[in-house]
Amino acid sequence: MNMRLPVLAMVFLLGACSDKQPEKPPEKHFNPWDTQMKALDKAKGLEKQMQQDAKDLDKQIREQGG
Repeated sequence: MNMRLPVLAMVFLLGACSDKQPEKPPEKHFNPWDTQMKALDKAKGLEKQMQQDAKDLDKQIREQGG
């Protein structure tokens, strides 16, 4: 019984110390270029789509003998 008392005391003390605080999500830092970068990415995506559409149209015209 004498050995159990210090072990139980340690378990209770360690259990009380391990109470974690809920973590806050990391704060998003202000980026002044964020909107410009998003617009540029959108424009690049649109450019790729337009190039693919032009290739598809060219392929259709060639298949029709034009």
